[in-house]
Amino acid sequence: MVLSRTTVRVLVVATVVTLFTFNYIYITSWANSDLSSSSSIPSSGDMTYEYPGYDVLLAFGDSITQIGDDPNNGGYLAHLTRHYERQMDVLNRGFAGYNTTGARAIVHRVLPKTRSNTRSSALSGWYPWQASSKPGKSSELAIYNSTGSIWPSRNSHFPSSARKLQLCIIFFGANDAQEKGESGHNPIEKYAEDLRYFVSLLWSPDSEHYSPDTRILFITPPASGELMLKAKKRSGYMPMIRNKDTKACAEVVKKIATEVGAPYVDLYLAMENHVHSANKRAEIPNKLGTSNSTNTGKVESTVQAAKSGKYGGYDQLLIDGIHLNPAGNKLLFDLVVAEINKNWPELKPSSPVRAKPPSPVWAKPPK
Repeated sequence: MVLSRTTVRVLVVATVVTLFTFNYIYITSWANSDLSSSSSIPSSGDMTYEYPGYDVLLAFGDSITQIGDDPNNGGYLAHLTRHYERQMDVLNRGFAGYNTTGARAIVHRVLPKTRSNTRSSALSGWYPWQASSKPGKSSELAIYNSTGSIWPSRNSHFPSSARKLQLCIIFFGANDAQEKGESGHNPIEKYAEDLRYFVSLLWSPDSEHYSPDTRILFITPPASGELMLKAKKRSGYMPMIRNKDTKACAEVVKKIATEVGAPYVDLYLAMENHVHSANKRAEIPNKLGTSNSTNTGKVESTVQAAKSGKYGGYDQLLIDGIHLNPAGNKLLFDLVVAEINKNWPELKPSSPVRAKPPSPVWAKPPK
């Protein structure tokens, strides 16, 4: 019996449809019966584990934060992401080239909204630690509206899957400390006012971002390697940032943090101590006249370049005079973790509050 070409085509189509229908019914029935049953979902005791929707650690800063999750540079946020894996999401909101005034223009899209207040009730000049003050009209409203296009995407909001903003890191000052006349320069008084404003958005009861349980951690700007910056400036554009100016900004950060009752990481001082300590150690062998000994030989091999190098030792921690290299990022990571552990032990990865959900043993389809 020879089948016509039309008959063969009909039989092929019918076979494909039958197989597709059978598979659909099989998969649907398996999903409904097995995956919906309590035995198919990993559990511990009477608690069923679902996708956790992790809490968030938000890092708000400039280019040092923007490249802070670069694993090739050992970014401090990359370290923090690994540190808090499956416990907290580390959200990078770093904006290269921004000082606090530029950040103030976009902060309303960075922080999660907790209320439906309109921007007109923003809190310029009012802070929760000044109980006698009253909210005033925000001068930033016009800035925000006129520069809304600077945000990179049309509907960027805080992740909807996040449960809670546990910690907000505020890390600005490297651009603010630029010399007067440079594009990022910010008067020290304005810098201080902007930092207070960021705190008020989270801790003021009248803020649309009010989140009294959110912890705030300040980081001072890093020390600047002026010789490195000068070298970079000769080969291309690089703003000049004097170390005395970054120190002044660091002092402001510490003052504001103390004023509002928030802890801080003194990155500036830690870097200065690191560099100058290495320089002093590098001088020891020559002073003692024992450079051939085993111990002093080790010292020379590790830190002599800090003294004899053309950058004064700042190249130990910096790439270009202001951005952190892997060693600088590791230093910052260690300082941040130490400050978190000291002030909020409940945020330690080992804390029962931050216990990881167990790895699921997924149900296998029936054979």
